[in-house]
Amino acid sequence: MTGRRRDTLITLERVSITKNEHDEEVEGFAPVGTEWANVIYGKGSERRQAAMEQASQPATFYVDDNALTRSITTADRIELDGQWDIEGNVPSLNRVEREITAVRNAK
Repeated sequence: MTGRRRDTLITLERVSITKNEHDEEVEGFAPVGTEWANVIYGKGSERRQAAMEQASQPATFYVDDNALTRSITTADRIELDGQWDIEGNVPSLNRVEREITAVRNAK
């Protein structure tokens, strides 16, 4: 068990192919599940710099280690007050949770 408080509900999304009104294939994202997460945003200096530059904001999402979270790849994304592009997904040192690193474009 971990002492991290998972108090933020995130939605995990995966690339999905659908068809539009002209019967053309369109690539988009569809939810594959939700998870409670402990979200650690980048350092204060990184947040201030990103705000000044209107750049990207990094964050680490700590979630339970389960079949869904193990299946997440860099092609997927997280929905939480906007879209977060996933950069990595590794087991944490305690092996009961995963560390998913992601960035959000602040523009």
